[in-house]
Amino acid sequence: MTFLIIGDMGTSDNYQLLVAKSMEQLIKDYKVKFICGLGDNIYEFGVKSITDNKFQKHFEEPYKNINLKFYMCLGNHDYGEIINNVIPKDYKHQINYTKISKKWNLPQRYYTYSKKMNGIQVDFFVLDTNIDLMEDNEIMKQLLYFKKAIKKSKGRWKILYGHHTYRSVAGHGNAEPLLEKFLNVLFSFGIDIYMCGHDHTKQYIQKKKLNNKILHIIVCGSGAKPYDYVTNLKNMNDCNLIFSSTNLGVGLMNCKRNITNISFFNEKNELEYKYSIQK
Repeated sequence: MTFLIIGDMGTSDNYQLLVAKSMEQLIKDYKVKFICGLGDNIYEFGVKSITDNKFQKHFEEPYKNINLKFYMCLGNHDYGEIINNVIPKDYKHQINYTKISKKWNLPQRYYTYSKKMNGIQVDFFVLDTNIDLMEDNEIMKQLLYFKKAIKKSKGRWKILYGHHTYRSVAGHGNAEPLLEKFLNVLFSFGIDIYMCGHDHTKQYIQKKKLNNKILHIIVCGSGAKPYDYVTNLKNMNDCNLIFSSTNLGVGLMNCKRNITNISFFNEKNELEYKYSIQK
């Protein structure tokens, strides 16, 4: 079973439409079964209600020819606009939209789901990485939720994803200290792959964990926003940058028992890079 990954896509402009068109062809060519959305679903400040027309303009219309489930997560732009230091809660409308859309799936701020692929189970753990907008008790509640979920997982592959970067050579760079600490705890529970958006690039990064196993980091925030930052290789002082691209496009993945294949395509559906992650 093959799936697509795409982040930072909800612009409702020609760039989003260009990538959406490329996705349609990839879905046909590779028999894609579902899509992982890596946040910043609707620019610039999310939506104001469950009936907000931006759901149509920024999601339903660009992807009208794609009849697959999008398993979404919350990006920083999905919370809404911060005014007078008041943390908005507009993300709730995106959660509630799950009840009326045939393909938008965001049942909670964070959640889990499983897929059967090539005779194995793959477990997905979908984060809300906006912990800078959370109270301490909210952060702890999410941490405990995933601690329990990951530890009881029977998945051959355990894939964690959220919006914000953990390591990145692009403009947003590496995680802030609070998120870094939060993610490191989750990684210690046996995560194989971390996927995110936030930076408008495609990257594949490897980091050695304490047990000498490799944490595979995939950045794919290239769904609609052209890249306009500098590249900072100093962010890789504890990692290996294997691949990086500033083109628009998506990632395509397929999990087998001992291998997960990841391919990156630009908006013209030209293959930029392919790598097989060994287990």
